[in-house]
Amino acid sequence: MPAPQSPEVVEREVWTTPEEFRHGLGLAFPGRVTERNGILHVDDGQAAMEVALEIITPRVIALLNMPRMKVRLRMTAGSAEQRVALLARMDLAMHRGGG
Repeated sequence: MPAPQSPEVVEREVWTTPEEFRHGLGLAFPGRVTERNGILHVDDGQAAMEVALEIITPRVIALLNMPRMKVRLRMTAGSAEQRVALLARMDLAMHRGGG
């Protein structure tokens, strides 16, 4: 089976605040998140990434105002499989309730 593909840089638009994102990242990687010069650093012991957050214009629908950010993830260590696992772990922690 071929190794999973893992790009060096992933950009996503997320609908959350910086505080909520940091909280979710901390839940996914307890004790493994640091911040220097506005960049979050995640190292799970096998793979690592840098996370840059950029607040963008909120989405407004009638009276509903939803915060948005651009998240740039730059992989800095780990094999392709380890990087894919790192992203999957982060994604799982960022899921919100719903059906």
